[in-house]
Amino acid sequence: LEAVQVVVAGVFYALDAVIRVGKLPYNAYSSYFARHNPNKKRVVIVGASFAGLSCQRDLCKDFDVTVVDPKTYFEYTPGILRAFVEPAHLRRISCPVPQQYNKFVCGKAIGIDEKGQTLMVKTNRGGLQRINYDFLLVGTGSSYPGSIRADTTEQDVNKRMATWIAEYKKLKAAKSVLVMGAGPVGVELVGEILTVFPSKSVTLMDRGTEVCRGFHPSTKAYLTNWLKMKGCELALGEIIKDSDEKKGITLASGKIIKADITYKCYGMKPSTDWLKKSIPLKCFDDRGFLRVNDHLQIEECKNVYAMGDCISHASKGIKLAYTAELQAHVVTSNVKLSCKSLPLLKYPEGAVGSSQVPSIYCISLGKYDASLGFNSLVVNGFLAAIFKWLIEWTKMLANREYPVGVIFWKVGDGMASFLARTLFKTPAL
Repeated sequence: LEAVQVVVAGVFYALDAVIRVGKLPYNAYSSYFARHNPNKKRVVIVGASFAGLSCQRDLCKDFDVTVVDPKTYFEYTPGILRAFVEPAHLRRISCPVPQQYNKFVCGKAIGIDEKGQTLMVKTNRGGLQRINYDFLLVGTGSSYPGSIRADTTEQDVNKRMATWIAEYKKLKAAKSVLVMGAGPVGVELVGEILTVFPSKSVTLMDRGTEVCRGFHPSTKAYLTNWLKMKGCELALGEIIKDSDEKKGITLASGKIIKADITYKCYGMKPSTDWLKKSIPLKCFDDRGFLRVNDHLQIEECKNVYAMGDCISHASKGIKLAYTAELQAHVVTSNVKLSCKSLPLLKYPEGAVGSSQVPSIYCISLGKYDASLGFNSLVVNGFLAAIFKWLIEWTKMLANREYPVGVIFWKVGDGMASFLARTLFKTPAL
């Protein structure tokens, strides 16, 4: 895998250099136009997330864009579980929030004045900043138990690194591990642990009767066989009856599980509380997700769009970085169309040309194994692991604003949508 990475990286960096040289005249023109166009519409993006930064890249040349986030860095969340066993991995999957073509305010959004079209931000220096907008794009994502998602105290990457060093030391010292939740996060965490620490006793528990419910049968079978082969104990279809720090966890079946360290890989909560005093409660569903219409607008709010993990939309579907960026594409298209008083696109048709979102995922089992799914096509093993790395690495290039990364994903997303409509059709519900 390392040899493949070196070769691919060399090719991409060479292409990037060529593209940068070729774009010099265009960049010069864009910079001149930006300086001499003071009447650009103001777009404020809350959340330097997959969806938020996708919008930033698409709008920053034609709009006055401001990104707001309590952290100074972007973190590639789908790859963060490796930091439990390799803290240095954080440096590979994080980068500063872009500021070359946009403004950046480091702080926490605390509310909006919907009538005055103003966002209120509590800056990390303790002050209150009011930011006027013509369009507000909400991509604040979700929170998660434990260290998987950065919290508001981890404002810079060095503080985040300290967290992962501490997590690594705790895991290394533990002889037994309990992972609660057999979805993709739980399975990937077990995969990372057993790849680096194969002698540890690991139990994966879930109230469901199978791992990664809702994914392709071939993927579920491959993941299950891998876990069993590596010695992971599967406690599926189990419900917790009692939990005691000393005695351990007692299941309804009577089984007792004791572990030196426990990870909860469930309980995702939308990061939307900051809006609850600013907009009507009917804009939220019973779990706190923002209700959006087919144009991804919060209907009660003028020119406010939402996308990613924090929304509730009729299409349902698994919340992934891929779907968040599809939603971002529809949002940015609708911002541009709205400025021209043209009809708005609907999600997901406006992103993929179909009423169904393609099922695209890659679940890793440590560094050298994975299961990749594209609708009916499933690829398991080392080849899937290479694709997993390529997705992660090129996505980081795009978020670092490397032209080759941005172009790669524009082409890649277009090809994925085309293949989902032709060769590997998305099944109708």
